[in-house]
Amino acid sequence: MIFVEVIVNRPIRPSFRPSTAVPVPNPHSDAAAGAQLLLNDLGLTDMAETGDIVGSAGAEDDGPTFQLFHYHLPPNLEHLVEPGHLVWVPFGAQRVQGVVLRQSTDSPVPTRAVLRLARTEPVLTPTQLALAAWIADYYVAPLSETVKLFFPPGLLSKEDGSNRVRVKRELKVELQLSLAEALQRLPLLGRETQQSRVLAWMLEQPHSAIPLRAVLDACGLQSPATVKTLVKHGLLTFAETADPAFPSVAGAERESMVQLALTATEAQERLLALQGLDKYHPIIEALATAESALWKSELYQRVDADLKMLRALHKAGIVTLSEEVRFRDPLAPRNYPRTTAPPLTAEQQQVWQQIASCCFPDGSEKPYTDELGWPTSAQKFLLHGVTGSGKTEIYLQAIAATLAAGKQAIVLVPEIALTPQTVARFAGRFPGRVTVIHSGLNAGERYDVWRYLRDGRYDVVIGPRSALFAPLARLGLIIIDEEHEASYKQNAEEWGSFTVFYDARTVAERLAELVNAILIFGSATPSLERYRAAQQQDLVLLELLRRVMGHKPANDMTLSKNSSVPAVAEATTPSPYTDLPPVEIVDMRQELRAGHRSMLSRPLLSALHETLDAGEQAIFYLNRRGTRTFVMCRDCGAVQECKRCDIPLTFHENTNILICHHCNRRYPVPEICPECNSKRIKYFGSGTQRLEETIQQIVPHARIMRWDADTATKKGSHEAILRRFADHEADILVGTQMIAKGLDFPLVTLVGVVAADVGLYLPDFRSGERAFQLLTQVAGRAGRSERGGRVVIQSYKPDHYAIQAAAQHDYHAFFAREIAFRREHGYPPIRSMARLIYWDKSLERAQEASTAMAETLRRRLAQIGKEGEGATVLGPAPAFFARYRSYYRWQVILRAPQPAQILRGLPIPFGWRIDIDPVSML
Repeated sequence: MIFVEVIVNRPIRPSFRPSTAVPVPNPHSDAAAGAQLLLNDLGLTDMAETGDIVGSAGAEDDGPTFQLFHYHLPPNLEHLVEPGHLVWVPFGAQRVQGVVLRQSTDSPVPTRAVLRLARTEPVLTPTQLALAAWIADYYVAPLSETVKLFFPPGLLSKEDGSNRVRVKRELKVELQLSLAEALQRLPLLGRETQQSRVLAWMLEQPHSAIPLRAVLDACGLQSPATVKTLVKHGLLTFAETADPAFPSVAGAERESMVQLALTATEAQERLLALQGLDKYHPIIEALATAESALWKSELYQRVDADLKMLRALHKAGIVTLSEEVRFRDPLAPRNYPRTTAPPLTAEQQQVWQQIASCCFPDGSEKPYTDELGWPTSAQKFLLHGVTGSGKTEIYLQAIAATLAAGKQAIVLVPEIALTPQTVARFAGRFPGRVTVIHSGLNAGERYDVWRYLRDGRYDVVIGPRSALFAPLARLGLIIIDEEHEASYKQNAEEWGSFTVFYDARTVAERLAELVNAILIFGSATPSLERYRAAQQQDLVLLELLRRVMGHKPANDMTLSKNSSVPAVAEATTPSPYTDLPPVEIVDMRQELRAGHRSMLSRPLLSALHETLDAGEQAIFYLNRRGTRTFVMCRDCGAVQECKRCDIPLTFHENTNILICHHCNRRYPVPEICPECNSKRIKYFGSGTQRLEETIQQIVPHARIMRWDADTATKKGSHEAILRRFADHEADILVGTQMIAKGLDFPLVTLVGVVAADVGLYLPDFRSGERAFQLLTQVAGRAGRSERGGRVVIQSYKPDHYAIQAAAQHDYHAFFAREIAFRREHGYPPIRSMARLIYWDKSLERAQEASTAMAETLRRRLAQIGKEGEGATVLGPAPAFFARYRSYYRWQVILRAPQPAQILRGLPIPFGWRIDIDPVSML
């Protein structure tokens, strides 16, 4: 008997204890070595003694450990189950799912049997299982949650809580004869009889048992009479199945394809010979003019038709109906113009040679390559290139070399908003080999993309951090563009089911090591972690310090008439270098002293008029949404706050409503103060809506477009905004930090930063780094063509080192100043950090729990002795945003060389969030 161990996939129970590292199979070993189920249960004290569930609760009252539960494989599954399979198992009175890891030949306790496979093929590879175990270990997370990172939505089904077995009955049709006997009998039935068509169709099917309904639909039969006749003569047989009605999971979409069985002329002649079929002529015409077979839904869109009409035509032998799996392609409606590689500049060529010499040597003479010339260890690079220096072309060259070697590539971008332009560039260079995967796709699209990637039908996948878990069997290259972006880290601020707060950049390094892939981080403003790693030679530093003249008038960004995204026409001659745009810093204190109280300074207004007069475009950046940032009573000073988050509400004039930008709760605008009944209500501050209105008043003839979370609310909104601005349907783009991320518009010659001080003085050690990165990235949107450009930054603190370094495009100066600050205070990347955040609706309980956790951590450090040297515990203290969606938030900070080692094995009560390597302290 073959036994397996199981961690059950169940909802989170009151507490858990982070487990020690779970052993996983070598990703390069034989996948048939065995199976061990990895599922997770948190809090099964009440079930541990039933005998149905193996394992015991934790020794302390805080809750049980992560437990492995033993099952055995029934004989019919012993030769089918492999590592990575998704299966159904009994769990108490329920049925739940699990992922197969490996087998064992014995079990320390009595076991129950695995029920069935949920999928016929493994859903995870040994490499993915190994990576899931590493993520669980590094981020102190449940293994059951880390394996879910690799699944598309809907693949995992919720457990069935019923105690009774529900049965699904279905009548199926099977061939009664052998294949040879059926082929001998087929000519005896005649060529055009319904019986011959049914038997011929059955012979073509890969499965022996086919549902009766499918047979009738495919053969155009209105009733089962023909099938019954074949059963009577011993050619077919009926079989009724009665399977347990397991909850359904995501699956492929199937739909009938329709095409003519005759020529168009023959089809029309046959229609004329038949009575009552005149109304079917439009169907024949639509199919005759189609280039290939049509999906049933496509035919319905072209002509007035229904399934009954199609079955009648099929019965008459005029059309064929075949049920096929339909791929829901997220890029299907778009047409990307094909592009070719431009000549590299001298600086690009030098950088590319450094990558090629490490990763793509000629022959196999180098010791770190295999027989195909591929590296036998991960090769990691940091590409530091100023904005507009041609980093994307280096990415494209690396992908071309990777594909030529028979490998595949993942390209990560920080936001869904970046995907349209990125896909246009990559899909144009590698037509038919690129796809996307991100949360903006519906569940069916994401499932189909996941399935096609698993089957090897695409070689390049583009998307945000979740695309890192795409099932590529031949992964050879990982590119992380704009690697400095915090969105590569899973947000630890959201409340909900247990989430793995992973950082895609860190996980990508481990994945590259597992599969010997090339890893390229790219940014104009690298994170301090990555740049310091390059200084310590953990990454190979590559630099592009000169901007390339990427757009000439003939090569401006255009919009394909059949496309919904901007397409970049690539240069055909070497592009000359150009200077980065000059930056002017405006001291807003001096503007106020001069009596100018507008939110736009005089230098910025002057630059705007010149830009519009020249027929060019401008971008205005303000990292605050709404019309006014808070509403206050001028008599008592009361500020309208969210009742669930205790933060000021933002006024949105277009909807005349107050919105909490944390929880999105909405409130009516008060006519009188709820505290003192005064009518002296005043609106303060400015957001993007207010900025849009102000600019429209100053230049009423200008066409203005706003891009923020309030305008990009629907699927395709990002693409539509990008397309319209690229088509010059607007002169001015007003937006939040979305506009700072990798966009390339050659007509943009002016960038205005309205309030550079926003976020600069937040109580977060990364605030200076974020400000520098945003200002540098926003400034980089200007001057990306031979038209040149300029940047105007408005600030009340113009001497701040982050603002000065951004104005001078000087990353090295900023890094030297910032790393000295981090070293002085022991902040990352000098020392690692873990942030433990407690959530509770009771302020008293939150404070008590945080105090207890801080004491537990300090005792832990005292117990482990030398292993805890250099570690410190800060707190407890309320988080900066102390309340969120009615939950109070308190935090404890652990600074240590390896925080996960200290946390592993500690009881973690329910309500805590463990954030390893946090990117925000707010």
